[in-house]
Amino acid sequence: MKTSKFIEAEQIAFEEVTTDWVALKLGDEKFVIDVDTLYDLAFRSAAFLSYLEGREEQQASCACENSELKVH
Repeated sequence: MKTSKFIEAEQIAFEEVTTDWVALKLGDEKFVIDVDTLYDLAFRSAAFLSYLEGREEQQASCACENSELKVH
């Protein structure tokens, strides 16, 4: 069974392997991916961050609305 590992931002690195391939280092693991996959990873990361930020804003908005309703 595989286990999850927690890594810090400083443990994430990229290395150019060739013009079409890069190595993505996550802690002590190293993955070789093509540049198209790197672009896809960047877009997916940005989309997920946008989702998380939107959820935080929605929760903050709901908290404000709930506190305003209780004020007389």
